[in-house]
Amino acid sequence: MLVLTTERLRLRWFEPADAPHVLEQLLEPSWIANIRDPGVHDLEAAQRWMEEKLFAGYWSSGLGLWAVERASDGVLLGMCGLLQRDYLPAPDIGYAFLPRFWGQGYAREAAAGCLLYAQEVLGQSRLYATTAPENIASQKVLLDLGYRYQEDLELDGYAGVSKLFVWGGRGPERSEETRIKDRLMRFYRVFNNRAGRLPNVSALPFWLMPRAMINRSEKEGLQRVDLRDFMRQRYELLGPGGRMQDYEEIVSTKRLEMHGRVAHVWLRCQQQGRLDGRRFSAQGVKSLQLIKLSEGWKIAALASEDLL
Repeated sequence: MLVLTTERLRLRWFEPADAPHVLEQLLEPSWIANIRDPGVHDLEAAQRWMEEKLFAGYWSSGLGLWAVERASDGVLLGMCGLLQRDYLPAPDIGYAFLPRFWGQGYAREAAAGCLLYAQEVLGQSRLYATTAPENIASQKVLLDLGYRYQEDLELDGYAGVSKLFVWGGRGPERSEETRIKDRLMRFYRVFNNRAGRLPNVSALPFWLMPRAMINRSEKEGLQRVDLRDFMRQRYELLGPGGRMQDYEEIVSTKRLEMHGRVAHVWLRCQQQGRLDGRRFSAQGVKSLQLIKLSEGWKIAALASEDLL
């Protein structure tokens, strides 16, 4: 699943077929020296590592290390992405590239794309990054992107000291109602592919709980899907080459009720775009239930009746 693009690169979810590349990267002395030795020595172990360290995060939070491809020829260069560490209060940027692709600006370009994605898609005002003390090249990339050094610290599972860098600030204090409205705005922007925009379907687990209840009322009756099927259907429909293009959904009316750590939202939306090349305009209604967790408000249930 494609996450974002830059001038020269495509960042996408890793797939099982990428195991040979992942194995090569995990065996690189630079990975072992600057990150850690994962103890992965064959393809089977690489596939298990991918399941645990990559795929699980994609579906649970929408975050993780993504495959970095060169757009011109599809060559896999390395990995870069956003991760939520247990020991950090906000996501951090991580990246690693095979040595034969060093010195060509790929790490900086991919990390800059992730920084922009974190701001514009996920609404993050602060990000972190850590490096080994000796990894001067990686530190330069971070400083070029506007990060600032914060402190040296010891991290669980990592030998020795790591350098911690931070980007941005805490952001203004906001009411819970404002936080919910911001989440909903970004959630519905995910489906927008107007004027060739890449829909950010891969970010859906950032807003929805892994076991969110998703129901749609259609001509054939009520359809209930889980989050994975919901994401696959939307990506096939709205992604590059999908049947639905130039699509936009505009909220016309909204009602919000909050009861402690639970919120209910009712929306009426105007939909427009091209389906199989033909223009359309339609109305839609949606009901959402949100629950406040430690990481913020998450959608626990979504019910809709609309064209999609």
